[in-house]
Amino acid sequence: MVLFKSAVAALASVALAATPALAQAAPAKGTVMAKVSTVRAGADAKDGNHLRGGGGGIVAVLAVIAIIGGIVAATSGSSKPKSP
Repeated sequence: MVLFKSAVAALASVALAATPALAQAAPAKGTVMAKVSTVRAGADAKDGNHLRGGGGGIVAVLAVIAIIGGIVAATSGSSKPKSP
């Protein structure tokens, strides 16, 4: 049963990884889309290294605080088991 679950998970991951490549494949000959160029135009990357929106840093700080809080909550308290 474990082998079957692993095989299904591997097949699903391969299918999810291959879907974008299959969707981008060249269209069939004779269609209108076959005549359209598939070359993408480059975008101007001027000032592309600056943070936009200003919310990314705040979210990162809150995530770090949440992780530290979770670690502290998990390690604090009595070390005695609650089960009998």
